[in-house]
Amino acid sequence: MGKELLLRLSFFVSGPTVNQHPSWPVVFRGETVTLRCEMQDDEGTQWTYEWSPNNRNPTTSNEYKIDSISESDTNEPKASLTASDDIIPAGDSVTLTCSVDIGVGWKFDWFRQESEFSTAPPIRISESDGVFFITEGGVYSCRGGRGNPVFYTGTSNKVTIQKTVPITPTVIQQPNWAQIYRGERVTLRCEIQDDGGSQWTYEWETTNRNSPTSSEIMITVDSSEDYKCRGRRDSFTFTEWGVVTLTVISPKPQPVLSVSPSWPNPGASVTLSCEGLELQSAGWMFFWYKTVPVWSSSTYTYELLPGSTNGTEQNSFIINGPTLTAGFVCRAERGEPKFYTDYSEVKFVWSAGSAAASLSVNPDRVQHFRSESVTLTCKGNSTEWRVMRFTERYGVSSCSYWGKMTGTTCTININWYPSGVFWCESGSGEFSNAVNITVQDDYYYDGIILVSPVHPVTEGDPVTLSCRDKEQNLLSNVFFYHNDKLINNDSREELKISAVSKSDEGFYKCQHSGRESPSSWMSVRDAVSSPVSSSFPVMLIVGLVVGIVLIISLLFLLFLLWRCRRSKDSCCISSNQSENNNQSSNRNDVINPTGSRDYNTLLHGDVGLYESVKSNGAAGDDDAHFYESVKYPEAAGEEESEGPAYCLIEVMNVRHERGPHERTPYSVLRTGDSGTRSPAATDEAVYSEITMDTAS
Repeated sequence: MGKELLLRLSFFVSGPTVNQHPSWPVVFRGETVTLRCEMQDDEGTQWTYEWSPNNRNPTTSNEYKIDSISESDTNEPKASLTASDDIIPAGDSVTLTCSVDIGVGWKFDWFRQESEFSTAPPIRISESDGVFFITEGGVYSCRGGRGNPVFYTGTSNKVTIQKTVPITPTVIQQPNWAQIYRGERVTLRCEIQDDGGSQWTYEWETTNRNSPTSSEIMITVDSSEDYKCRGRRDSFTFTEWGVVTLTVISPKPQPVLSVSPSWPNPGASVTLSCEGLELQSAGWMFFWYKTVPVWSSSTYTYELLPGSTNGTEQNSFIINGPTLTAGFVCRAERGEPKFYTDYSEVKFVWSAGSAAASLSVNPDRVQHFRSESVTLTCKGNSTEWRVMRFTERYGVSSCSYWGKMTGTTCTININWYPSGVFWCESGSGEFSNAVNITVQDDYYYDGIILVSPVHPVTEGDPVTLSCRDKEQNLLSNVFFYHNDKLINNDSREELKISAVSKSDEGFYKCQHSGRESPSSWMSVRDAVSSPVSSSFPVMLIVGLVVGIVLIISLLFLLFLLWRCRRSKDSCCISSNQSENNNQSSNRNDVINPTGSRDYNTLLHGDVGLYESVKSNGAAGDDDAHFYESVKYPEAAGEEESEGPAYCLIEVMNVRHERGPHERTPYSVLRTGDSGTRSPAATDEAVYSEITMDTAS
């Protein structure tokens, strides 16, 4: 088989070289460049040229000029702007850097906006260095340019730079409480001391919120944090931040109430004190309440005390006596809107006496053995009662927790029988007297108790104290102590006080064969504090009123007597008749004797000097009335008198007939007047008999 050999001969020429002018590695849209095609051919061949792409005007020359590179040729470059910081510190500067990632030979233009919405005029042109140090705030941008004509990159991103002026505002807190409780409201005010008179707006910053541009903000605090404010003069000029730290306390505070004394004497005042609040003077107003029993539970509602409706600035409150057994609480408020603390724990004032209700103890003594059965009975106007107890360890509780309540009687359960103060409460809110009960634990050893009265004893009454063991045996050879002082050096069976006094009040205990009873308080009340003597103030007031009325009445009677005396000394009557009638008148008129009046006229010469009016009292009359008058003549030319004047003589209780030796009473009139009076009437005494006729 034969073989065919195919031989192909090819001639190769080395390729052309394309040179760019300018020789930028990257050319961007809009720039102008010239391309040259150069052939390396030693044989001197004449070449024609072709260019690709050929979408522009085709040419066979070895040079190809592109006047403006289109988008299809390449992408437009864009400058990039960075800042060393976005806030210019007071007295310092910030560095801006402008760059173009592609290409070389760039020069840079810088732009600044003075507000967010203004235009951005150039502030620097054709800076060969892309670094700019600025000391003013604003919105900055840049761009690059190169070539001739100049080709510009796209404008860079915008960078906002703020400038800080060396002013630090003061943040003022109102109220300026050092500690604030969660939920309270305070006002913060930003104050800027600026001598230049700039108009500032304000910015607030906290860890959890941004606030409006006002110089004041009101906040309800939730937790401890820093609150900042600063002033802004324009869009890019600010003050330093002013800072205030609010210290918030959680939860709500609870004040502590104390009472003094807790066992006041009858009529004594009691002082309540509300303590335990941080900085008592920090704007607190205090409110005082009396407890009102809640019958469905062993709790209380609270009722404002008189004088406490608007609160008190002082953290103490005085209750003037008489003070009965009652519970009290306090709380405080401050701020606007009002922020209230929790209520304090209940504190009691105990009274040994009560007008509304009473508590009796059986056996009737202060100290008891734990193994004993003790009953407490309530008496009063209510049908619903409960017995309450207070101990330092367990606080306040009712009989249902440590005993059994049957009707008005509580029987103590020996398993829940600690010492304490006991009292009664009614469904209508009444409190009884309170009693102290001391328990001697005889489970583990043989103890003794002091037998002393559970209720206060009245001053002047006799009292007997004794000492007993748990078998209720009366012990002899006992030493008694008063306020921890031995009363007598000799031992005895009983301590008898024939007439107790206030000096006998205090703590008592007994001692026998090395064993000692607990101490118990014996209270002595004043004798005047009894219910009978409680009416003394009322009697005193009534007596004063009656005395004043009697004094006024006596003064009025004395005034009437003075007026009567004065009128008697000057009583006179001038006749309205003519002189002839006066001379001829000799009248003796008698009216019916029973309840009638007799008129008698005495004549002295030609002038009637005396006229008596006699009243004959009827049987059973208590007094008789006598009227006397004096008539004077009318001289020639004398004006007529104003008429008769009468003087009343009142004789009280004239019931008897005049005896044969009794003198006849007369009314004496001396007429010593001169002038127009008749001479016959001058300096003469005229007597008129006053007849006292009474019924038998």
